Amino acid sequence: MPERKGVMIPKMAPLHPTRSMKVPVGKDWVYELKLDGFRGVLEVQNGAGAFTSKTSKPMPRFHGLANGLAKSLRVKSAVLDGEIIVMGDDGPDFNALFFRRREPAYAAFDLLWLNGRDLRPLPLWRRKNALRKLVAKTPIGYVDCVDDPALFTAVSQRDLEGIVAKRRGDPYRLSTEWLKVKTTGYSQMQGRWELFDRRKRR
Repeated sequence: MPERKGVMIPKMAPLHPTRSMKVPVGKDWVYELKLDGFRGVLEVQNGAGAFTSKTSKPMPRFHGLANGLAKSLRVKSAVLDGEIIVMGDDGPDFNALFFRRREPAYAAFDLLWLNGRDLRPLPLWRRKNALRKLVAKTPIGYVDCVDDPALFTAVSQRDLEGIVAKRRGDPYRLSTEWLKVKTTGYSQMQGRWELFDRRKRR
């Protein structure tokens, strides 16, 4: 679908965090919650939306959610990176999402494209600022970041999945290093792989 001045949204492979056993520390690092859900890249064009997965595959199950969010954004085009989740009383409820027990929502942590402009070369802090402004007063959640590595301690105490550490000045490209640090003993991981194995056998 043509963009303004003939610009097309390019294919955008999502950036994958690398597992780390330690929280990196330094003035360049910032930290954000790792929400427990399905990774979803939301592409919006002319009021219509579509999600693709972390492996760039279509996610037709969430077509209704994507279109609803696209209409709320009121932009000609945009590409957001984030997580499809179901929020429970104490945080994301993965089982409720997996078994379709409640309506899903979307929380975005990055903005890759906006109205014909590729934002991926920009530093993280500028993309975050643009994202925060874009999703204000919409149903899309905004995943903020902090500069205190103690976020991981707080996350662990609340039995949340973990955090993702990023450098504030980094662009969005496949060579960029994001580090995910998971909570040891996270309760919702129990039986997780059995769920996916069972679905594959169907």
